[in-house]
Amino acid sequence: MALHNLKIIVVDGGRSGGYKSENASVDEKHGTSSGKYKSSPLYQLLNAKETINKKVKSGISASSAFAINTGLRIGSQILSQTANYFISDIGRRNGDSSLQENINRQLEIISDVAGSMGSALSGAATGSIFGPLGAALGAVAGIASSAISIGFRQAERERAFNAKAFQENNSVEYRRARASISLTTGRLR
Repeated sequence: MALHNLKIIVVDGGRSGGYKSENASVDEKHGTSSGKYKSSPLYQLLNAKETINKKVKSGISASSAFAINTGLRIGSQILSQTANYFISDIGRRNGDSSLQENINRQLEIISDVAGSMGSALSGAATGSIFGPLGAALGAVAGIASSAISIGFRQAERERAFNAKAFQENNSVEYRRARASISLTTGRLR
C-alpha cells in the first residue's frame, strides 16, 4: 500500500483568516490553495452580500461607507415616519374614515411599487455577478417575487372581503325576514 502526502486546508467559511496546515502550500495573498474560487460566480452568488459590499466599498473608505449607510437609513426612517404621522391624521381631522382608508390604499400602492423596484434592483445586483444577462434575469426574478407576495396579499384581502360581505348580506336578509309586515305573513307583536 502506498502512502500519499495529504495537504489539508481548512478555510473559515470561505472568508479571510482561514486556518492551514503546516505542510499545505497555500497562496498567502488569497489564503487558499488556488485563490481562483473567490472569483468564481458560484462563490460570488453564495456570498452575494460580501461581493456587493466589496464592489460598492472599493472606492470608499470604511468610515465614509458607514456614514453614508447610517445617514441613508436614518434619513429614510425620518422621512417615512414624518409622512406617516401627517398622513395618518387626515381622516381624523376631517372626520372621514373612508377618506383615510382611500389615502392608506394609495400609500400602499406607492410602497408596493417602490418595493417592487427595490426587489428588481436587488435581484439585478445579485444577478450582475453573472454579467448583463444575469442582471436582467435577477431583476425579473426580483419583480416576480414581489408580484407573488402582493398577489397573495390581495387574494387574502379579497377572500376576507367576500366573507364579510356574505355575513352582512345574510344579516340583512334575516332582519328583512323578521321585519316583514304583510297581511299573510307579517308579524305584529
